[in-house]
Amino acid sequence: MKRRCVVLSLWGAGLACAADKPADAAIPECFKVRALLKTDDTHYWADWANTCPFTIDKVYVLVGFLDRSRKMLGNGVWPMYFILPGVHRVTRFSVPVGVSGFEFVDVRRITTNSVEALR
Repeated sequence: MKRRCVVLSLWGAGLACAADKPADAAIPECFKVRALLKTDDTHYWADWANTCPFTIDKVYVLVGFLDRSRKMLGNGVWPMYFILPGVHRVTRFSVPVGVSGFEFVDVRRITTNSVEALR
């Protein structure tokens, strides 16, 4: 009987932990990129925040680089891992090789799927 109680409590704890795990679909809704700003010809700043009430294991931000007339020059991606709830940072990123003359950077997509992000 004692063994059955231990097994049932472990099973219940496992269900409770599984219920606390967020769906990956919610992450693009609460991981926010507030601003992207060109700093020089090879770098840009990203102002981002985790407004999710949980730690994000991984997120990939797909960005596009545009010229003055908003013509697409290229794409890039930056990964973030183990982001605690409530964290807000400004991070400096390098522009991918082959992208030159960009004036603007914008967010194309936020995803947790590495295959989608890196293809």
